[in-house]
Amino acid sequence: MGRPGCPRPGLTGRRRPLHLPPPDAPASVMIAAALDHLDAPPLAGPLHDHPALRDPFGVAPLSYGALDARSARRALAAVLVGEPLPESWMEEITAPGMDDEDEDEQYTYTKLITAVSDYRRRHHRAGPDPLGPRPAGLDGDEWDHLTDAIDLYTHARIERRLEQMRARTAAERAAVLPATSPLRQPLPEPHRPGHWPPAR
Repeated sequence: MGRPGCPRPGLTGRRRPLHLPPPDAPASVMIAAALDHLDAPPLAGPLHDHPALRDPFGVAPLSYGALDARSARRALAAVLVGEPLPESWMEEITAPGMDDEDEDEQYTYTKLITAVSDYRRRHHRAGPDPLGPRPAGLDGDEWDHLTDAIDLYTHARIERRLEQMRARTAAERAAVLPATSPLRQPLPEPHRPGHWPPAR
């Protein structure tokens, strides 16, 4: 996977710039950035419910998009109970924490898994690498877009883990140090799902 913010030239030698949150942004801000990124696909996005998918009687079968979303929900359910994921490539995308109750993070994870599932099906990808090699031409823009989304989400998960470690360390320190110790720091505010901290 590429690093966020590192341009990868497409067909025209340019690509849409990725707007990253500041490096010290809280996980909730990075999750929101990943969601915004997924909600703004490349201009040449796929048609998810094409008429060719309908049967001769005009009744639409369960769309591929719905099947992908169901697979993503199964992946999230497996993660939350500690069971193996439905497909091996899903293990390469950092899953939400089993103890986390952040609905935004879980929603972003399922949306990302859905988008990658759709890409893999349309580009006939197989194996443990979520996206496979970068395709040539216009398809490369979609690969770049999904790679950036994976990077943003991964950074959010790392920041969330760091936040949890800092909170745990502060709680343990507070439990053993006397109240008058200069090493004692106030406990950080607990993370509230969907809460946006004040801008710096």
